[in-house]
Amino acid sequence: MRRSAIVALVVIVPALLFMNVLQAYRFSRLEREIVRLERRQAALIEENKRAILAISVLTSPSRVGELASEELGLVRVNPRDITTIDPPGYGGGR
Repeated sequence: MRRSAIVALVVIVPALLFMNVLQAYRFSRLEREIVRLERRQAALIEENKRAILAISVLTSPSRVGELASEELGLVRVNPRDITTIDPPGYGGGR
């Protein structure tokens, strides 16, 4: 009985030590992966903030008007110069 207990200890103790080292290695690897993913997430959040800012700037009415005149050569027309023509049979929503 005593001999089998010693043999069991000789087998179990190194196996437990190996499992402990393996778990420490896996934990360390996962920790590095978490740090990498957190950095990536922070970079993506910053990129998203810049994109939202660009969208808000480009969609503001004053910026749209500026781009229309500078980039496309469009000019603002006087509303009195606009003639509306209703097609035949159009009831005007009435």
